[in-house]
Amino acid sequence: MVNRYAEEQLVIVAKMLMRTVTRRERARFDKNHDRWLREEWHGSEMRAVVACLAAVSRACGGPRGEWGTLTQEEQSAVVRYFGMTYLPTQDEAYEDAEEFVETEVRGLDIGLKGLAQHLVRAFSGSPGSA
Repeated sequence: MVNRYAEEQLVIVAKMLMRTVTRRERARFDKNHDRWLREEWHGSEMRAVVACLAAVSRACGGPRGEWGTLTQEEQSAVVRYFGMTYLPTQDEAYEDAEEFVETEVRGLDIGLKGLAQHLVRAFSGSPGSA
């Protein structure tokens, strides 16, 4: 992971998804996320989302590959999770996405579809939770 806050972010997001995050950890998440947007994407959440989408979809085989088997809701959840946890940099977004696929998709042995479905369920919890 290129972004120096990504390891911390991954731990915090895992707690957010399990609904065990503390207020202090949530505040740290927000601070890391805001810093990432400001430093890497000049404050533009849209630029960050577009870059995350392009990187993750490419790393997952694009529309004709495994990525193309996901619903739009599943794709959105995967992109959101990738951006939240890996805080990809402009220069290394695709490399970060490859690491994400290797670690989170292949490493967990649940496949992209399984991960995406899990994330959709996790993100659809209580408002503001993840």
